[in-house]
Amino acid sequence: MSGGSGSAQPTQTTTAKLSPEQRQLWDFALPGIKDYAAEVPQRYGSTTIAGFDPAQTQGQNMALQTAGQQAGLTSGAVDANQFLLHDIWNPASNPNLQGAIDAAVRPVTQKYQEVVRPNIRDEFQQAGQQFGGSERIGAERLAGRDYLNTVGDTSSKLVQDQYSNNLTAMTRALGLVPQTTQASLAPAQTVSGVGDIRQAMSQAQLGENVGNFYYDQQAPFLQSKELLNILSGIPGGKTVSTANNPPAAPWWQQALGAGVAGSALAGGGGAGAGGGGIGSILPFLMMA
Repeated sequence: MSGGSGSAQPTQTTTAKLSPEQRQLWDFALPGIKDYAAEVPQRYGSTTIAGFDPAQTQGQNMALQTAGQQAGLTSGAVDANQFLLHDIWNPASNPNLQGAIDAAVRPVTQKYQEVVRPNIRDEFQQAGQQFGGSERIGAERLAGRDYLNTVGDTSSKLVQDQYSNNLTAMTRALGLVPQTTQASLAPAQTVSGVGDIRQAMSQAQLGENVGNFYYDQQAPFLQSKELLNILSGIPGGKTVSTANNPPAAPWWQQALGAGVAGSALAGGGGAGAGGGGIGSILPFLMMA
């Protein structure tokens, strides 16, 4: 057994020594750090999102009601487009057009029936020709052809003019459908806009309350943290190192250890081993 195996090993301890000013700041900062470490911060007790403002809800309801009106505008635009492409040319499906044609050709018909034909009849009677004469029949046919041509031309021009006017008016109306639809939402958007502003203010106030709530919990720790930052910048502290050197072993322990070492170096037992051991111890005996 080695004599020195149980001896203490030298150690060195390094510690920071605060100056009086630093110690004073440390004493101020320590309670806030302890309190922060001892408790978990609380959660804010309610939602942090501001709800809909009443004006926003009102505006949304108004927009929903307007949706029915917008559907009517869109349906009307589709019907107008269908009428414009197909039915506007057909007097049977366009009573206004048929009425306009009748009004335009009525004077022509009346003139033909009340003036042209009676004049032809009177002229041939005065000439002594009977009703069934070929010349009279030919004159009536020519008058009838002129009448039909006049009616056709008048009707065609009227239809074309009416179509052009209606096309212009309906095209403009169809082009205004998006603006009209958007305009129908203007009241709802105005009311909702006021609600948006109010909700933004409510959200800002709620955010301020939440921030204050968490700040109040962390304020002592934040103060302590700032104090520690100041503490580290104040000169005057120092580092102290302390060495722990164990005392030297008694002479007899050193001798015993040396004897055992010499015996091991001798490489054997018996007399040789014993001689080596005594030779190693002898100097220590002389020191006694």
